[in-house]
Amino acid sequence: MAQILLLEIAKAIGKFFIHPVFYFSIILALAAGYLRVKRERKDFHVRVNGALHELKQLWPAGILAGVILSIFTMVLGVAVPLEYIILIAAFSILLGVIANARLLSAAFTIGLPVVFIYTTVSLELQIPYIEQLRGNMTFLSGLSILLALLILMEGILMMRGGLKDVSPKLRTSRRGLTVGALQVKRLWLVPVLFVYPAGPFVSTLDWWPVVQWGGETFTIILVPFLLGFQQQVQGCLPKDAVVKLGKQTLILGIIVLVVANALVFFYPSVAPPIVAGISILGRFWISYRHRVRENNTLYYYTPLNDGVMILDVLPGSPADRMELKTGEVIVKCNNLEVTNKKELYKAVLKNRAYCKLEVLDEHQEIRFVQCSLYEGDHHELGILFIERRERPKDTEVASF
Repeated sequence: MAQILLLEIAKAIGKFFIHPVFYFSIILALAAGYLRVKRERKDFHVRVNGALHELKQLWPAGILAGVILSIFTMVLGVAVPLEYIILIAAFSILLGVIANARLLSAAFTIGLPVVFIYTTVSLELQIPYIEQLRGNMTFLSGLSILLALLILMEGILMMRGGLKDVSPKLRTSRRGLTVGALQVKRLWLVPVLFVYPAGPFVSTLDWWPVVQWGGETFTIILVPFLLGFQQQVQGCLPKDAVVKLGKQTLILGIIVLVVANALVFFYPSVAPPIVAGISILGRFWISYRHRVRENNTLYYYTPLNDGVMILDVLPGSPADRMELKTGEVIVKCNNLEVTNKKELYKAVLKNRAYCKLEVLDEHQEIRFVQCSLYEGDHHELGILFIERRERPKDTEVASF
């Protein structure tokens, strides 16, 4: 039995690496990095992170999330037939192509396929591939639990790692001025173990599987799920926006999990469409409300009359060593007051071996930071900010 188990695990890992979502996630991460670098160079003449940054961030948190989710799916015995795996993969790729990371929430990549299946069945549409799924409708109750768990994990991932991919950008305000904004974007590839209703194993436990899948034999399969989100932040600090979005998604996941458990065990036939509908509407409402708040809030990243606001900091630069943060305002450099690029650069040249800054933080409190400057450091400290030009109603972005 041990040899059979090891063989099945090896097969599950092998199937993971031939899954199309695995390769699509790599392509999407590479494309996201390329487009981000291209936009940053256009706006600031420098890139913040390398083109492989998104690809490097794709794995670590996703693998840990997958391990946690796999414990729940294996304990519950959640089964997913091959037809559903293919349909979820198709929707994930389609939504990724259409909207990049914006629609890569489990609410859409799993919820929409469930709605699609129930719609075609209710309307008795003759679609060849869907005809094969009609005989496996009982498996959708297990997908309801999976959907709730993935939304719950999505909220946790957003709160704990949503700020690792923040990219500065420029946009034009309604008055025609150039203002700053930050694009918050993350992709996670989450591998999850499932029971597959065909294989060499037979359940000898009366309580397992909790989520019935109707088969007597089974094996295990490792399936990659691509999760992601993308929002623009222009009216507040990115950490405030991401934490709020994460909390709202986490609350949605809890609500969906409670509803899914209640319906799966008492009304399994109606559980999938109701759970999918709540997930889709809830996740859409969270994104919509964020966009409305941003559009109705004054621009946060704008040129200032007193001091220079930091839009972003280049990794490894003197500014990074001084732990300068987005949204902080530099009011003095080397004991000289600064209000624009020219004054800041002149103050830096006052002492080329050392830099001392007086910074107004997010709480409107003054703090002092300092560091030594070395040969090979970024010649302008590595700060990205927006500066007002001398000409009226015009702005310019400078890189320090």
